[in-house]
Amino acid sequence: MITNREEELKARFSKRMGRSLIFTANHMGHLLAKQSNRELNRLGFTPQIEQVPILFMVYFSGEDLLSQQEIANMLQKDKSGIQRSLRTLERDGYLRIVPDSIDRRKNLIQLTPAGKMVVEKAIETAETIDKQVTDQLTAEELDAFLATLRKISSILEK
Repeated sequence: MITNREEELKARFSKRMGRSLIFTANHMGHLLAKQSNRELNRLGFTPQIEQVPILFMVYFSGEDLLSQQEIANMLQKDKSGIQRSLRTLERDGYLRIVPDSIDRRKNLIQLTPAGKMVVEKAIETAETIDKQVTDQLTAEELDAFLATLRKISSILEK
């Protein structure tokens, strides 16, 4: 239940930060992640959307097994955070962590059949949510939005 105090605080924040690109984009990302997590949970999957990029990287690597370090580098995340997610995903049966046959210090990541299924469901879920949102926009609004996002991305990547 939202109190008057919480409403007032939200209103003050919105008045000051409502036009801030950083906070608006973060809020939108939070809402999309929340919706995705609800849908994955509804389908009976335990991974949270924050863990799904790890599964995606392993899924799209095909037969080439990735190391924990490679996953961390590609996702631009710290190795310890990736390691915690990998352990959880392994515990839940979505992937296997196997030692490299050449370098025993290196762990390689394999997707299990359950992991493959969750990636495929996550892709379907993302496409469904994407369609739910984009169906509410005109073609011109969507084109302008995507063009703006690409422009912002290119500015930030410099």
